[in-house]
Amino acid sequence: MINDRIKISPKTRQIPLRLLLIFPFVLQIVSAVGLVGYLSYRSGQKAVEDMAKPLMSEIGDRIDRNLANYFQSPVDMARNNAAALKLGVLNYQDLSTIKRYFWQQSQIFKGIPIWLIATEQKTILIVDQQDRKICL
Repeated sequence: MINDRIKISPKTRQIPLRLLLIFPFVLQIVSAVGLVGYLSYRSGQKAVEDMAKPLMSEIGDRIDRNLANYFQSPVDMARNNAAALKLGVLNYQDLSTIKRYFWQQSQIFKGIPIWLIATEQKTILIVDQQDRKICL
């Protein structure tokens, strides 16, 4: 009698039909989700870069303007005082006038906390706006 059954060796495994049908669909879904996620991530990065560049440029410009204004005040103050001395409006040897003048200047130029003048006789006048005092 011929055996109608095909003998399967114990080492040969059959793949279940359920796994064979489900695996391609799961693979497609995972691939599609991964691709969409990657493209969304790249698009988000580009959008952030596009927004960050103008903001960084604007912040840099503001810093430049603020620094220019900050460093321009002492220059303006020195020119103003030099002009007052040159015109004879301010006598650097009259310390009481210089005290009042520097105190008034310290109220105008708020960004300069300490004002001082030194004479050839080694006299130094300091107007400290933060401590609100005048030292000689």
